[in-house]
Amino acid sequence: MKEKYYFQSGHLVIFMVALLCATPSFAGILKIKTQTTVQTAGDQLDVAVKLTNEGTAIAYNLQVHLTLLGETLDSKLKPQLAPKGSSTFVFKKSAEGTKAGRYPLTVSVDFHDANQYPFSALSGMTFALGPDVNSDLAAIGKNIAMGKNGELSLNIKNMGTGEKQIVATLVLPRELSTPTPQISFPLRPRSQKDLDFEIHNFSALPGADYPVFCYLEYDLENIHHTAVCSAAIKVMEPENLFRQYRWLWMGLAGILIMALLALIIKSRMNKKDE
Repeated sequence: MKEKYYFQSGHLVIFMVALLCATPSFAGILKIKTQTTVQTAGDQLDVAVKLTNEGTAIAYNLQVHLTLLGETLDSKLKPQLAPKGSSTFVFKKSAEGTKAGRYPLTVSVDFHDANQYPFSALSGMTFALGPDVNSDLAAIGKNIAMGKNGELSLNIKNMGTGEKQIVATLVLPRELSTPTPQISFPLRPRSQKDLDFEIHNFSALPGADYPVFCYLEYDLENIHHTAVCSAAIKVMEPENLFRQYRWLWMGLAGILIMALLALIIKSRMNKKDE
């Protein structure tokens, strides 16, 4: 579940993103909701991340990782967060020397269940520095269900009248991985392109749902632009060997039946000849 609210007044920009991440736990259900607020005043960024446990199990050893402007900031560990409980983590970051425009911001939350099995919650958004700008890009991600491996597809359209040199960066939770997290490519005006990312399941449990985000960035007239595209990945139970190769087994069974019938017919014909 994701909600987004936007407010702008002078040099103050606030974004609030609510993301619900549900994971199975032996003692119940872990649901971590994140709400992120970004305030910009001059060259100073103030970011507050509020975590709420909306599940039925206690979340242990929580830590927030904030990635923006080429740097990752780590919070202190919170030992535990009870169901219905909340906690806020505050970060400060200097934006001195950064050109005006819109930039990506990623929030990743690490937490554990009662058996110390690790999980993570991920949210992606953008924020503005200086005068706000709109991107001329439109992007749609296709939700996928996967077992051990999968492929995530994005469709990107350049709605503008000029060519853009785009850098696409895929952000995944730590349970998933990709060999090519970043792809650079030109996109002609009024054209589109499909991007495919190979996804591997590193440690995700079957039944878990993960939002993933792809940032599309480019510079135009000394202004930085960012569009964000999201999709959902559902982790499925791996198929057993019989189900995975059922057509092969069916084909072999058919061949064996045909061979058996041929032997029976040949045996009967030999008896008639005798």
